[in-house]
Amino acid sequence: MKRLAACVCFGLMTPAIGVAQTEQQSFTPDYFERFAPQTALDMLRQVPGFSVRSTGGGRGLGQGGTNVLIDGERITSKDTNVIDVLSQTPAQTVVRIEVGDAASMGVTGLNGQVANVVLDRSAFSGSFEWRPLFRSDVRPRLTEGLVSVSGEVGELSYTLGLSNDSWRGFELGPEWRLAPDGELLDLREERVSSRVEAPRVTASVDYAFSDKTSLNLTGSATSFGFELREFSDGFDDSRIALSSEDEWNADLSGELSHDLGPGTLRLIGYQRFEHSPTLNRTDTTTFGVGFDSRSFDQVADEGESIGRIEYGWANAGGGSWEVAAESAYNFLDVESFVLVEDAMGSTTTVFPPTKVNELRNQASVTRGMTFGEKLAVQASVAGEWSRITVEGEEADREQTFLRPKGLISLSYPWSETFDMRGRVERAVGQLSFFQFISSVDLTEDRGFSGNTGLVPQQSWIGEVEFEKRFGADEKIIVRLVGELIEDRVDRVLIDGQDAVGNIDEARSLLFETEGTVLLDRWSVPGGRFDFSYEHFSSQIQDQIDLENRGFNGAFDWAYNLDFRQDIPSTPYAWGLGANARDDSRFYRFNEITTQSDSTPDYSAFFEHKDLYGLNLRVAVRNLANRDYNFNRVRYAGLRTEEPVSLIEDRVRIDNRRFIVTLAGTF
Repeated sequence: MKRLAACVCFGLMTPAIGVAQTEQQSFTPDYFERFAPQTALDMLRQVPGFSVRSTGGGRGLGQGGTNVLIDGERITSKDTNVIDVLSQTPAQTVVRIEVGDAASMGVTGLNGQVANVVLDRSAFSGSFEWRPLFRSDVRPRLTEGLVSVSGEVGELSYTLGLSNDSWRGFELGPEWRLAPDGELLDLREERVSSRVEAPRVTASVDYAFSDKTSLNLTGSATSFGFELREFSDGFDDSRIALSSEDEWNADLSGELSHDLGPGTLRLIGYQRFEHSPTLNRTDTTTFGVGFDSRSFDQVADEGESIGRIEYGWANAGGGSWEVAAESAYNFLDVESFVLVEDAMGSTTTVFPPTKVNELRNQASVTRGMTFGEKLAVQASVAGEWSRITVEGEEADREQTFLRPKGLISLSYPWSETFDMRGRVERAVGQLSFFQFISSVDLTEDRGFSGNTGLVPQQSWIGEVEFEKRFGADEKIIVRLVGELIEDRVDRVLIDGQDAVGNIDEARSLLFETEGTVLLDRWSVPGGRFDFSYEHFSSQIQDQIDLENRGFNGAFDWAYNLDFRQDIPSTPYAWGLGANARDDSRFYRFNEITTQSDSTPDYSAFFEHKDLYGLNLRVAVRNLANRDYNFNRVRYAGLRTEEPVSLIEDRVRIDNRRFIVTLAGTF
């Protein structure tokens, strides 16, 4: 930490030297014409070699977030993020999309490529999209889509959107329950269906009071309805399990900016509230015995309030400064109970109501500077004070933390076509307050003990990135990210119960590569190939056998391949895709679970880009009709001390999905 502080202080005190000249690409609407985009997000997705990344945006409104800007500015909201806004911004409003390096563009807290979407909303325009889905054994999904409008009235510009995210899920297959010696104890036929409806209203409004003062407001309101039913028939019983949620949430953020002296002053506010009643119920009929019903009801209210002030200015030599302060308050208030009904009557177990609060204050100073004609450096030093309070009938806690944070990022354009970037960061993680709360999962027949002693994890993050461009339309990026973690949040044993807790040390290493290659040189006119691959290695000491293992739920590798051909001189396009990832494992003190897919997820699409002025796309997913495989080994107690008690093997088929997308603008 002393070395980092010394480097940061040296950078803060050193004057800027020269102006770094890094390559910045600009894509105008004519570049995207062959893709027939309907929204600004459609355009962003076709920028060669660019992928959306989010870093550090979960903790307040400070540095980090999504590597996409609108008119050179971040979207200050957390729930209604920049991708939501762009998905409801008509393509006609896009002037250009600029892609450059975060350090050279003066964007604090981000590293690597940043896209800036420049808009002109002076003319009224709109877009719409309808995405029905069809699959066997499930009712068609007919309610997903969106409509949005954008325009300008005097000094006020706006984007308004109405959307609905909808889902219809289906899985079918057997589950074998085996004794440790392989003897078949039960064979269950299982069928799972799920449904989601999430209508949402969003708005983004900008108002210019004068040349020096402007206001941006961004907000949304969502109603989220979820239901999952599992039908399971075995040798001795028949069971129906239901999981549901009936949530609503809303958020509003505002940013008032004013040119003051040599720089710009920004006042930022954010407010979010969510109300989430959930239900988990199992109804079991045991043949020859009777009926049993168990339900777990929970009502959770959570919210977040943030206030932030920033002042930033640029030096004549090309350097920049930013000073910022932020205060945030988060809370989670939960009430829950378990109801059991059987032939003996009914029993209700009420969990103690629990409220978790966090008050957090932080301040930062950021210095951007350039050395020579190429090297751009950004250095930030910050401190965070927080207080976590837990109020409940069984456990009360109040604890404060004071933690330093910092960031150094560098960008060096080795040549006109080759860039190198890097960063070193000291970061503080964001806790999920639900991990403080005890709960049960009746579908999987397991309990979750809450841990009121959790503390946020801290980490040192190091990243290097290399970008090679082959003309304006092709590039390959290679990235390596290492992380040394303190107080890693994982599964631990507390008072003989499995719970989420902190483990002293952990580490991870991520290798990523992504890129875009044009295929005209290989006699595929209009062809384009996009790819990404990642390999992830992690290490943490298992708290039971004291051996090193990977993180819970982590997979060693994953890839995504996409081919698209826009057939020249026609309105037609077609493409193929494939994605897959390695098996993932989950460790508890009395079980080990492995999840895997039998084959990659293959897909194909055909697109008519001008069907009576509309864009029609027909796609099929899961062409190979792959299986989802689930294996769980349960132990009679601790894995290292007790024998295996039960083995569960599950295979489920998730059938093909046919998706039709009809989109247009007005």
